[in-house]
Amino acid sequence: MSYIGTEPKDIRSFGRTKFDYTATQGQTAFTGADDDGKVLAFTVGQIEVYVNGILMDDSDFTTTGTGTVTLATAANLNDVINVVSFETNIPDSNYVPATGGTFTGAVTAANGLTVDDDGATPLTVDRATSDGTIIDLQKDGTSVGTIGAVSSRPFFSNNNTCGIRLANNTLVPTNENGSNEDNATDLGASDVRWKDLYLSGGAYIGGTGAANKLEDYETGTFSGQLYSTSSGSGGVAYTAAENGYYVKVGALVHFQIHMNEAPSGGSATNGIHLVGLPFVSQSYAPINMWYYAGFSNLTTYYHPMPRTNSGLPSVVLQASDGNGSMEIQKQHFGGSLNIMFSGTYYTTA
Repeated sequence: MSYIGTEPKDIRSFGRTKFDYTATQGQTAFTGADDDGKVLAFTVGQIEVYVNGILMDDSDFTTTGTGTVTLATAANLNDVINVVSFETNIPDSNYVPATGGTFTGAVTAANGLTVDDDGATPLTVDRATSDGTIIDLQKDGTSVGTIGAVSSRPFFSNNNTCGIRLANNTLVPTNENGSNEDNATDLGASDVRWKDLYLSGGAYIGGTGAANKLEDYETGTFSGQLYSTSSGSGGVAYTAAENGYYVKVGALVHFQIHMNEAPSGGSATNGIHLVGLPFVSQSYAPINMWYYAGFSNLTTYYHPMPRTNSGLPSVVLQASDGNGSMEIQKQHFGGSLNIMFSGTYYTTA
């Protein structure tokens, strides 16, 4: 394309501000406010000068400082002088660079904003110096939430005392400003519940002391059998193993098991122990026992009174007449056996 005067500069990567002056007869210098009141300002080497629409060559004018343009040939009366200043910043809200660029003021995207990149961070939002709001989330012009920073840690909150902050190895409940909010925020509701909770540690329930910490809850089965020793080894197994069931809450264990096989083998004076409990007993604990058959040879007035063995996963079978006690032996059993044990004890496991 042909031009009268000089071909225009490539301005695709520049902001553009235009100053318009109407010359007096013989005027050469143009400075200060233009016809619209804008005060001439430019970066040296980044301007174009037009006289009556014709682009001047750089040799047709000189500049003084960053605010005066002087023509080599004096203008005539009512000549129109245009000074176009190009800047690498953004001088008006209608200009967006094709690539790069820096916005120094507020920018409004009225019809939505998409930020996209391939293999790199698409958006960086930086609040310098102080903590506080980084992104204000609004609905119909009213703030409904905040993404911000407190103690150089990010938080997300609504606008009504409910938020969460990502602290060091801790998720902290916060108010709307990201400050700590103790004992005020629920996780879920009675009709809007979370599903499963997976923990590798404990849960403090009803308080923050060691006594409030629940570290274990489990249910399961165990194999129990009647044995001649409390350790379940180095002796005689009187019965085959039977399946029992247990529930463990913290250090408290509850179990039950049904034994219905008559003891066999071993010496008549061997003791009787229920071995194979799921956990060792912290100390002695009484155990409940129901029996339909089994103790037909037990001395009159003696009643079975089993208890746990301290430090072992077993129960010793004893009997008492109210004045003394004795250990139940194999000889006290008859020809059949139908016994149900249940009990609760503390464990160190």
